[in-house]
Amino acid sequence: MSEPEHAKWDERHRGQPIGEPEPFLVEMIPRIRRGGIVLDVAAGRGRNALAMARAEIRVVAVDFSETAMHALAVAARAEHLVVWPVVANLDSFHLKQESLDAIININFLDRALFAEFSRALRPGGVLIAETFTNEQASLGHPKDPRFLLGHGELKELAAGLEIEQYREGLVSYRDGTRAFRASVVARKKKSS
Repeated sequence: MSEPEHAKWDERHRGQPIGEPEPFLVEMIPRIRRGGIVLDVAAGRGRNALAMARAEIRVVAVDFSETAMHALAVAARAEHLVVWPVVANLDSFHLKQESLDAIININFLDRALFAEFSRALRPGGVLIAETFTNEQASLGHPKDPRFLLGHGELKELAAGLEIEQYREGLVSYRDGTRAFRASVVARKKKSS
C-alpha cells in the first residue's frame, strides 16, 4: 500500500463514528465459539470487531489505517473489551496455520486471501464472509469489477470448507439503503 493510499484511508476514517455492525455478521455471531480467537479482516473502525467482543469473543482486528485502528482501540478500551487492533497490510500479514477459530471478512475482497483463510482456520473454525456482487455497480459504490463478486463466486472461494449457509441477492437495510451482496458461512472440517 502506497503512502498516498494510506493517507486517503486515514482521512476517510478520521472523526467518523464507529458505525453499526453488519446485520449478517450479527446474525451469525452465535456460530462463533465463545472465548475463541477471531480475525476481523480489513476491520476499519471496528464496528464488527466490537460486536463480536461484546459476545465474549477475542478479536484480532487488522486494517492498514492507523486512524481506524486507533478509533477501535479507544472504543474497545472504553468498554473493557478484548480486541487487539493491528495496523498491517493484508498483502504481507502472515496467518499462522490452524491458529484461528473464525475469520470475518466483510466488505473486503482479495480473492487470493481465501486459500490462506482456509489454512489458518482450526478444525471446526468458521469463515464468515460477505461483500458486494457485480450488480452493485448499478446502485453505486463500489463499481470497480475487481472488488465485485460474480454469481456463485463467493461459494467457489470458500471451496474446501463445508458451506453451512450461502445467500446472494439484493439486501435492504433498516435505513432504507440497498445493496447487492453475497454471504457465506463455511466451516473447516474437524479432524477425525
